[in-house]
Amino acid sequence: MSLNIMARSGSIRQRHGGLGSKARKLAAVGVVGVLLFSRGQAVADDLHEGLQNRGLQAQQKVTTVALSVTGTTAKCAFPATREAGEPGEADTAPASGSVTLSKGILTATLQCSSQSAETLSTIPTNLAHKVCGPKQGHSPEAGSCTVTGSSLVGTETELKQLLGTTREIKWIKDQSPDVRPNTQWSLALQESDLPLSEKTFFVGCQQTQTQNKKGSAQTKSTCTVTVNVEARASSVGENNVVTCAYGKNSNPKPLEVDMTTANNTLTIDCGSEGSLNPASYETQFCDPQEKDLKNCAKKDYVDILPTFRTTWWTTENEGSSVKLTIPETEFPESEQQFRLGCVPVTTTSNGATNENNKLHEDEEGGAETVTSTSCNVLVTIKTSAASYASHTMQMLTAASGAAAVTGLIVGSL
Repeated sequence: MSLNIMARSGSIRQRHGGLGSKARKLAAVGVVGVLLFSRGQAVADDLHEGLQNRGLQAQQKVTTVALSVTGTTAKCAFPATREAGEPGEADTAPASGSVTLSKGILTATLQCSSQSAETLSTIPTNLAHKVCGPKQGHSPEAGSCTVTGSSLVGTETELKQLLGTTREIKWIKDQSPDVRPNTQWSLALQESDLPLSEKTFFVGCQQTQTQNKKGSAQTKSTCTVTVNVEARASSVGENNVVTCAYGKNSNPKPLEVDMTTANNTLTIDCGSEGSLNPASYETQFCDPQEKDLKNCAKKDYVDILPTFRTTWWTTENEGSSVKLTIPETEFPESEQQFRLGCVPVTTTSNGATNENNKLHEDEEGGAETVTSTSCNVLVTIKTSAASYASHTMQMLTAASGAAAVTGLIVGSL
């Protein structure tokens, strides 16, 4: 009996020992698994962090052309180019800015420099003779006025044509050794070069980077400057010659002109961008008390000049200007006034509307919003010299008569 009991207890201890051994093995396997999982997670974390760092490095490769504008001087500094195969190799963001030229500020300068030996060229390519003007509906291909990575699109245009001047206007390259191998260009306008309405164009520089030894692929970093040219002011010159303009600041108040027997002509030049109003100017004028030329009440010249003839009006400069001549003997006996002027046309000479006559900048700023104004002229017709002399004689006669009567009265006392 005792032997059986002892045998059972030995068997039980043996089974317990076996169970303990298995448990220890399972625990060891679990510990190893945990260690392996932890190590794998650490490796995964390291890999993820490495990818993140590489992504950040690639993002940090994105550079921007440094553009600074001081007054009307724009400086474009191109960064050093990266070696072929580097992440973010072609990620150089374009830069754009703007300057404004006006009556008191007539010069502009474009400076371009690079930290590498890559080629710098101008936008447009032939900057010495052309700029990138507004793209019209029927314009030819933009050519070098299509800017990589930008919404700017223009057409190569001569400044003389864009501004409507009679003289040649060009950007001049600075040839001094101090600016080499970089490039500097300057533009100098005269006050007479200012246009009849605001004009906008752009110029700039681009850096060409070869990506491989064969040079089969290139990337261009660009820096562009939009140049806004304000319109001239409407003015009255010698012999009552009125030159009208239509810029937002061209007509702060009506122009005033006096016609006399000594200065008996009036010339109004509307230019290529305006038309005379009222259209029936040869027989009618706008009420001088109304300033809205487009919707004014019209009156007849015969109401203020009884002997008026339409032949007093003549056209000059191929119809862009008109001239009124009042014969010296036909001046009124009392002062009279009339109003007329020039209003901006809604289409340009090549048929494109002024609204489309702009640079296409869907995403970038720079081009100013253009607001046209009308050129308003208030004309005063002074009394004739004969009527003035007659009036003077009447006053002198009356005065002398009064003096004679006074003398008679005094003598009779």
